[in-house]
Amino acid sequence: MNLKTYIESGVLELYALALLSESEKVEVEQMLAAYPELGKELDKVQASIEKQAMATAIQPPSYLKKIVLDSIDNLQKEKAMDIDDLPLINKFSVHQNWLNLIGGFGQLDLVDGRHVKVLRQDDKVTQLLVVSETDIEEEVHQDEYESFLILKGECRCTVAGEVRLMKAGDFMEIPLYEPHAVELVSPQVMAVLQHIKR
Repeated sequence: MNLKTYIESGVLELYALALLSESEKVEVEQMLAAYPELGKELDKVQASIEKQAMATAIQPPSYLKKIVLDSIDNLQKEKAMDIDDLPLINKFSVHQNWLNLIGGFGQLDLVDGRHVKVLRQDDKVTQLLVVSETDIEEEVHQDEYESFLILKGECRCTVAGEVRLMKAGDFMEIPLYEPHAVELVSPQVMAVLQHIKR
């Protein structure tokens, strides 16, 4: 067996990068077992690949770590659903977790076809439970980001002229400066409405 030719074939590089078929992988492992010097060559290949990867690595933006850690923290909060430490709603929110929390509130009385209950309010975030039997009039926000998570019912949300049908479990973010309105499709809609100050 000419090991030099085998090494120069590039098969060890393909093995190190996990780019071989299962049968080719088995063949390389048999060769590694039969020829210990190939193991040393494989170590060199892996070191070279790692060195190249480190030299060409793109550093993520510095703020990305905070976003990732905040997302993980938010997911943990949503599992606990502590009324004194509520998570932010986002596209990963599970509406059933919010329904379970709200189930403990008892009877929600509507006044003029609507019930609004403050769930969270601090310097940055306001979260409201909204139960409505009437459409939500068009509005525009310039200084706070609005989003909502539908808990029950169906509605049509119109944002800047585009219409989206929304049902339980759907989440939407409203861009700043865009007119938006909600038209009920079902007799009643329940949602968590969230405002985050800029």
